[in-house]
Amino acid sequence: MKNWVASVLPVLALMGCASPLRPTIPPSSAAAPASTPGNSVEQLAAAIAAEAKRSDTEPDSKVRSDLAAQASRDADACLALEPQTAACLYGRAVALGLEARAHPTRAGELLKTMLGILANAEAADPGYDEAGPARVTALVLIRAPGWPLGPGDADNGLLAARRAATLQPDYPPNLLALAEALKKTGDAGGSRRTYQRARDAAQALPPTADREGWLRQADEALRSAP
Repeated sequence: MKNWVASVLPVLALMGCASPLRPTIPPSSAAAPASTPGNSVEQLAAAIAAEAKRSDTEPDSKVRSDLAAQASRDADACLALEPQTAACLYGRAVALGLEARAHPTRAGELLKTMLGILANAEAADPGYDEAGPARVTALVLIRAPGWPLGPGDADNGLLAARRAATLQPDYPPNLLALAEALKKTGDAGGSRRTYQRARDAAQALPPTADREGWLRQADEALRSAP
């Protein structure tokens, strides 16, 4: 089970961030400091995004487990402030994703719960994080195996990817998710065209590390396309 969990959970790197991040955790630290009672929804959401970004590149399983635990605490604190807001629901979903990566034997159950919370976040604010709830839903559904191992469902993943791309059609991660979903459901031509759209959209943005990552993903997919 561990191998498919590792392939699903890097979707967190494609989420983007709806608010500025707090300083990331230094490499020598095991996890972020505990949240303080004065943290706002925006600060807690940014902290969870930072923990997810750190986890995506962290090789130490103990540190990933600590990051998942901290993200869960931050999500709890956020939900205590605003239980129905998209930022806190999205943060809870992200925290569950980190927990699934840290505890792969429970990944099927955790990702199923994650998808339900993402649906609530999408209902609260479909445009949050550049249509993040639909985008992350799509990537989990198209990358995870189907029943009984996981919650994978390529057809519903494609529907979610189309929602994200309709809401924010110029955001490269939405186009990358749609291209991957099209490929997974057998539309090679549509996938190739959408990867090119994603590349063009990324190329039009100012240079950043995220932009370079999106360009690299599109280029790799286009090189391997039939």
